[in-house]
Amino acid sequence: MGVSELAEAVNVPKSTAHRLLLVLTKSGYVRRSGGMYALSTRTFELGNQVPFARANGLRDCAMPILSELYAQTGHVVHLAVPDGPAVLVIEKLYGPESVRVGTTVGMRCPGNATALGRAILAFSEIEPGGATPAQCDRPTASTVDIAMLDTTLEQIRQRGYATDFGEAFLGISCIAVPIVDRRTGRPVAAMSLSARAEGRSILRYRARMLDAAEQVSDHVGSGEVA
Repeated sequence: MGVSELAEAVNVPKSTAHRLLLVLTKSGYVRRSGGMYALSTRTFELGNQVPFARANGLRDCAMPILSELYAQTGHVVHLAVPDGPAVLVIEKLYGPESVRVGTTVGMRCPGNATALGRAILAFSEIEPGGATPAQCDRPTASTVDIAMLDTTLEQIRQRGYATDFGEAFLGISCIAVPIVDRRTGRPVAAMSLSARAEGRSILRYRARMLDAAEQVSDHVGSGEVA
């Protein structure tokens, strides 16, 4: 992006944007090419210093189990952590035969509209009734209405897993399970499988998903996760 475009995007004067870019470029967080600027690889390094992304962090400990889940099913696997009423995708595994899902690592997704988000919300202390824009987001016409969210979360608590059938992405079914810190009983993340919406066939993976979540939760609760 150029200076003018960046200044407009963050709502600061162009002169201020230019000064900030000079500092960021000198410190290595931004690289310049002519009159254009872009984030550098140093920001990638910085991002991977957050606890869940470090060696022996949540992502690292969960990866063997996520990889096995993908190998067994061939479906898209996601790992996400709570971010207020939303969730942040921190890992995604897929292959050439997997359905295309419009998610990326680092993407925030509304908690109410996704199986990942609801798997976390159902077992957390966040009050879904205190609606925020993120909680009320309705990406598709199938997304559960905010008025029905409490009922949906209670059903998830009873069965231990969450689903969404075309609620986040049209034509995509998803099943998600919470990853719990055994020491607190609270969810620290969720993992999911996404596939083409073919009836409710995604439900055949529920036992496998619950078992995988138990394995990751065991790592978290044992203190293995940094």
